[in-house]
Amino acid sequence: MYFEPLTKTSVEILAHLSSKIRESFTVRQIAEAIKKDYKISHVMTMRLAEKHYIIAEKKPPVTYCKLNLKGNSSLLAYIEAIRASRFFSKNRDLEILVNDIFSKVRGPFFTLMIIGSYAKGTASKKSDLDILLIIPDRQMEREVSLAVGSVEHISPLSIHDTVFTSDEFVDLLNQKTPNIAWEAVDNRIVAYGAEEFFRILEAIL
Repeated sequence: MYFEPLTKTSVEILAHLSSKIRESFTVRQIAEAIKKDYKISHVMTMRLAEKHYIIAEKKPPVTYCKLNLKGNSSLLAYIEAIRASRFFSKNRDLEILVNDIFSKVRGPFFTLMIIGSYAKGTASKKSDLDILLIIPDRQMEREVSLAVGSVEHISPLSIHDTVFTSDEFVDLLNQKTPNIAWEAVDNRIVAYGAEEFFRILEAIL
C-alpha cells in the first residue's frame, strides 16, 4: 500500500502512539513525549488525523488521539520497523541473535517480537530474552523451535520463546483479560512480520 512520505515530527508522533497502542493522548501530552513544540505537534497531529492515520476524538476542552488501526497495517509496519531499528541500535547483541533465528526459519509468514523486560527497558544482566512468535499453523512449530534452540545453544543469553498460531493469539486477545498476548501488544519490539501483527490487531481493537 502506498502512503505519502512522512515528516520527522509525524514519524515521532506515530512511533509514540504505536508504543502505547491502546492508549489515547492529548496533543500536549504527545508534544511533551516527543519533545517537540506544541504548535508544530498540533498541526502534524491534525494532518495525520485528516489522512486517517490516527483517530482524533474531541472531548472538550481537549482532543484525544490514538492510532487508527483500520486499513493502516503497511504504514504501521513501517513505523514499527523504525522503532525496531532504534531498539537494535542500542542492543546490537540482541539484533544478532534475532537475525540468526530469522535466518534459520524458512517459512515467510510469521511474526517474531521481543517482549518482556527487554521490550520494557527494564532488563538486567541476568534477564532472559523473551521472544514471542506467531505462526500460521502448528506445522511450522518444530522449525521455529529448532531455530530458537540452535541459537540459544551458542547464545550468552537464555532465550525464552513462546509460540502461538495466529488463531491462538487471536483467541487470547478476544478474552479481553490480562494475558501474554495483551502484554505483547502493550510492550513489544516487532523484529519481523509487523504487517501481519497489525492486521490481527485491526480485527480486534
